[in-house]
Amino acid sequence: MTTIGVVDTTFARFDMGRAAVDEIQQNVSVRIKRITVPGVKDLPVASKKLIEEEGCDLVIALGMPGAQDQDKVCAHEASQGIIQAQLMTNTHILEVFVHEDEARDDRELMELMDKRSREHALNAIKLMFKPEQLVKEAGTGQRQGFEDVGSLRA
Repeated sequence: MTTIGVVDTTFARFDMGRAAVDEIQQNVSVRIKRITVPGVKDLPVASKKLIEEEGCDLVIALGMPGAQDQDKVCAHEASQGIIQAQLMTNTHILEVFVHEDEARDDRELMELMDKRSREHALNAIKLMFKPEQLVKEAGTGQRQGFEDVGSLRA
């Protein structure tokens, strides 16, 4: 049976992991292994452990970097670690970050975190079970969490 890992953080202001797990469970029957870590810099090793120690076939790494410059640096470093973990394990780790300053207010931030988590959960399902759907969506300007922007046509 396919196993999808979900790792999220306590730093986030919304339970992104719950949204991703809910979306996965609504759409496919898979085993889900979820863990929570303190912050985004902890996501790479947690993702790698889910792959190597828990046998996950794909991991969704969810986090909310803050709005300060130091938070953006931490997010960049976490992103580099996630990329390295993917290359070390030859396994997809979908990085799902919502920066605290992407929204105008707390309500919009919560909606964005929920929507982006769910849309990336659907991307995980496509990667695992419907890769041909991703091919059909190539170049269509998909935006997780926001309205799609559409494709450019010559």
